[in-house]
Amino acid sequence: MLEPIEKHLRPNERLDPAADLVVRGWPLTIDGILRNADATRSRFSRGGEPLIAVSVEVTIPGWNLDAILAGPRLRTRSRYASAPVGAVQNAGFELLATFVAPHYSVVLPTYTEDAVERLLDVLGEPIPNPQFIGRRS
Repeated sequence: MLEPIEKHLRPNERLDPAADLVVRGWPLTIDGILRNADATRSRFSRGGEPLIAVSVEVTIPGWNLDAILAGPRLRTRSRYASAPVGAVQNAGFELLATFVAPHYSVVLPTYTEDAVERLLDVLGEPIPNPQFIGRRS
């Protein structure tokens, strides 16, 4: 039985398409994104259907890029990619405010390499994370 994502949504959050950034840490490969999307669709549903999505962070109020990169989810990622919220949305991806801020889920329209390639294209080339601390045991 899949867990409904609806109970994990932050419904009153609004994004600024021009000012807010979508930030995704490694893995930033087709296989890596598909593995992450598969894990999500194996665990969560939306409207009764499997949710095909991957985790990102967004620079909402109180969370600038440095804070996100140094935060608990991205400080262990050596590389990241980012794009304005509007660019991600214009490329056909929905952003859901899920779990604890600044976490979001990027909904993939389909579980296909083509959809992931479009997402990777809009996010651009991965760059080094200046806040990277390495993996802790």
